[in-house]
Amino acid sequence: MDKKLEKWLKWLDIIKSEIQELVVAKHTFHEVQKIISDNPELHESNSFYRYFSNTYVSHVVSGVRRQVKCDDQSISLARLLTEMVASPQTLSRDYYVSLYKGSVVEGFANKDFNRFADPNCKHIDPDRVSCDLKHLRETSAACEDFADRRVAHRDRRDPKDLPTYKQLDDCIDMLDRLFVRYFFLFHASHMESLLPTWQYDWKKIFRVPWISS
Repeated sequence: MDKKLEKWLKWLDIIKSEIQELVVAKHTFHEVQKIISDNPELHESNSFYRYFSNTYVSHVVSGVRRQVKCDDQSISLARLLTEMVASPQTLSRDYYVSLYKGSVVEGFANKDFNRFADPNCKHIDPDRVSCDLKHLRETSAACEDFADRRVAHRDRRDPKDLPTYKQLDDCIDMLDRLFVRYFFLFHASHMESLLPTWQYDWKKIFRVPWISS
């Protein structure tokens, strides 16, 4: 296997775990917010709510920031896409078609690859990857700026814009969608989202009193 492709596959595993953590955090945060909203007895000012919200925001903006950084020491979705733009021949049609060999859907291989390239092209179209990278940067700009100036350290400059919860959601949703898209390219395997299906009721802890006496 091509050394660069092998490196990208290793990066993809790391990126998967980090983006999945953000997807789970977003889901958990909004589900807990709904629990609070649905129970009138919880509708009062409380420092725990402030802590919970602040912790969530710090966690996810830091996670988003990690995925859009592109320096030489970073393993991130943005850096992966940047390298793919620079070396599109690494992800060839031949490699992708080989992933279908022996499967019942082998006949769909070339058609599926055409999502990433023109029908007669032997490798991915870097312009399509570049477009995804551009959208990622645009969507995450406010989150990255806030993380740089208020979370990673305290900058003398104020953030250009304070990200809203919707912007945080949009960033995480885009990371999720892009990961699903490129996982399909690297592995010819489809998933709807990185949000897992829990094998237990994680909300069970909220159905019992937390203070025993």
